[in-house]
Parts: sequence; C-alpha cells; structure tokens
Amino acid sequence: MSGKPVERINLELLFEYASTLPVSPRIFARLDQLLRNEDASLDFISSLVRTDPGLSAQVLRVTNSAAFAGSMKVNEIGTAISRIGFNELRNILKLVVEQESFFQALPVYGETASEFSDHSLDVAIVSETIAKRCGFDSNAPYIAGLLHQIGKLAINVYHERLERVFDITELCGERSLQKTEVELLGMSHYRAGGELLNRWQFEGAVWQSIKNQNSPLHAQSQVRGTSILSLAIWLASQLGGYDPDAKTPDHVKRALKELGLDALDATSLLDDSRFEINDRKNQLAMLL
Repeated sequence: MSGKPVERINLELLFEYASTLPVSPRIFARLDQLLRNEDASLDFISSLVRTDPGLSAQVLRVTNSAAFAGSMKVNEIGTAISRIGFNELRNILKLVVEQESFFQALPVYGETASEFSDHSLDVAIVSETIAKRCGFDSNAPYIAGLLHQIGKLAINVYHERLERVFDITELCGERSLQKTEVELLGMSHYRAGGELLNRWQFEGAVWQSIKNQNSPLHAQSQVRGTSILSLAIWLASQLGGYDPDAKTPDHVKRALKELGLDALDATSLLDDSRFEINDRKNQLAMLL
C-alpha cells in the first residue's frame, strides 16, 4: 500500500476519472485492425466489442447520450454500433489511445486483467443463459453481467489517478469485501458501478441490477434483473465444481424463487452455461 491514507471516494471525481474506462490491449489491437478493413462486418466487430467490459460500457454510453439517443435506450452492442456508426467507434478507440487507457491489472482489488475479464464474461454468459431459460429478453441481463464489476474498474482508475494504489483485499480481515469498501471508501463497488452507469444514462434494468446485485431481497425495483444477475454471479462461482447438497445462500434462494426456478434448474443451468462459455471463448479465440 502507498504511504497515503485511504480516503472516502468523491463520487463526482470518480465520474470524471472514469470518463474513459480501461480497455484490454488485445481486444483493442484486433478491433483497430478490423476497423481499418472496409469489408469487416458489423456482426464480427460487435462480437468482439461485447467481450470487453470497458469498451462495451463506453459504446453504450455514447449510444445513449443526447447526441445519439432515440426514444428507446439501447442494451445490445450490435444495435449500438449501428446507431453511432464505425466512425464514432473509431473516435472512441482514438480517445482510448490518447488517454493511454489500457489495463494490465486491477491492483486495488488484487486481480489480473484476465481474471477480471474472464469473470465478467462468464457472468454475462450465465446471465444470458438464465434469461433465455426463463423466457426473458437476454440483452439487458447480458450487459448487466458483463458490467457487474465495472465499479471495481472505476475505483481502480480513481485510485491510480490519485496515486493512492493499495490492495483492499488485504485489509478485509474477517469482513466481506463489500463491508470493507463501505467502511474505508464510503461505498461498495456495486454502488459505484450502478451510480456511474446511471450517470451515463444506462437503462434501469442494467444499472439498478448492478447496484443491488448482492441483494435481490432489498431491490426496490428491477427485481427480475437483479435476481438474474445475483444468481448468475453465484452460478459462475460454481463453474469449477457444484455441490448440490451444500447450503445455498439466502440471496440465491430468493433469486431462484423470484425466477420460478429450483435447485434442479441450477444444476442444468450450470451445464448449459459451461457449454456456452466454452463455445463463446472458442469463438473469441478465432476472432483474435
């Protein structure tokens, strides 16, 4: 940890510093190459964009801004790129370069870039799988899953800009990460992410679900979206091995009940999610 003390987050300053969220250098390099090719398809480009949390957030932010917004908020990346056009997407990438907004790690959370990105993509795919199983539109759940850790990215940028980098996980002790964040920073990364996306004019189905992701029981609205995200985060944590006889956390029970699902559904959702995740990551490998 740096010698400077931990201070509570100034939300307005966080909004300012998070104006350009970091992007994966690998995704950026391939996307930049594609945009120089006049024959590159929208589907090909949007498939790549929708794997990167920082880039997806920026594309949707621009799409839903006053300059491009229509009567409906946009949650689907392909639709977003169609609306703003390739030239505006190039402008977003140009800004990333100008601000050197690439990331290799999230030192404030003790995570590597690949750990952060892989988990974000896993939760996005699981969220999409749950939504489809329940017969709901899957665009907002996918984006909420992809961006559910966006608060971590913003908080990490905030502390790097202030040169106050430390690993908050080393300060947790017996406390949860969320409680440690609230006590030391004045807010959790759930709230930071939700407030940031609300400021950026994201749909409530996305930002409210992210803000309340750990507690569908206390969600004032967007209970369905919050339940999908909460369940997806838990299922993603079980991808390496699921014990159906282990105690299910209360917030997961609430999410299952809200969605009309049970423990047997959780097992089959895990199987479907594993298949989808492997398939998408194989597709991503081919894109890169």
